[in-house]
Amino acid sequence: MTPTIYRDQVAQIAKTDTEGAAELARKITDPWFEAQAWSHVARYADRPLVFTRKAAKAASKTKDNYRQSAVRAWEIAALAERKYFDQARQVLSEAVEVAQTIEHEGSKAEAIMLLFPASFKISKSDAELVARVFEETSPMTHWRAKRALKDIALVLSGERPPRAFFW
Repeated sequence: MTPTIYRDQVAQIAKTDTEGAAELARKITDPWFEAQAWSHVARYADRPLVFTRKAAKAASKTKDNYRQSAVRAWEIAALAERKYFDQARQVLSEAVEVAQTIEHEGSKAEAIMLLFPASFKISKSDAELVARVFEETSPMTHWRAKRALKDIALVLSGERPPRAFFW
């Protein structure tokens, strides 16, 4: 099976079978989808921090700063859902720091467009901080950066809901 199919299966069974979901997550060979899968497991596990650590480890194995930063959005969202706000803020801080090092402006914007709604799950003020960092560190010359800025403004104004991470 492909990493996406495994990740999707983990998402489907994590709610009712944490151990089975973890068994499937261990089979995922692509770090991006593995990190997402562990984040799905963390949403329902008795000990979610065990699984968010696995998500972080998988994220660290991805091949570039975009992936290392952006995929942590699922981890942040899972931590926030479970009310581990301090841990979610720490991961958010790490992910935003990595995102700031992304050289390609479009890729940086895409990473922020994943981290921003995850930060919104912590609090609106955390989301505003991510938005401010993005505005201050991006030259806003790439169309993706301009789109990200517009989308962020719509979410902060309440005109659009933040992106959902889990299905």
